[in-house]
Amino acid sequence: MQRLFGMFPNRGAGFALLVLRLSVAAVLVSYQRLCPGREMEVLLALSRIAAILIVVGWYTPVAALAATLISLCSLWVCRELEVNVLMIAILVAIGFLGAGAYSIDARLYGRRRLVVGRPRDKFEGSSMP
Repeated sequence: MQRLFGMFPNRGAGFALLVLRLSVAAVLVSYQRLCPGREMEVLLALSRIAAILIVVGWYTPVAALAATLISLCSLWVCRELEVNVLMIAILVAIGFLGAGAYSIDARLYGRRRLVVGRPRDKFEGSSMP
């Protein structure tokens, strides 16, 4: 599972990934304005689910892949080239970069601190030989 996730950058890079995830989710939620119609209802529901997963940063590479497929379907249905191509490029970048330190992925699969030291003896300090 660890290979699915990146390095989880924090500070400036982590904040930039958070802003990027929020802006992508805003566009995913507003797909209805691009192509209003009955055929977009399923794509709208799926894009909102993907937007929620991307915002909270839960299985971000998988959610970005799903949102990329949704954008490809939206491109095929609506023929709105500029927005969808840019969105696909940004989603691919998010998929490769991961969610960053400010996400659920970082809490579940993030960096761990291993402390290597001398093992404690159970009987340390006791009078047993």
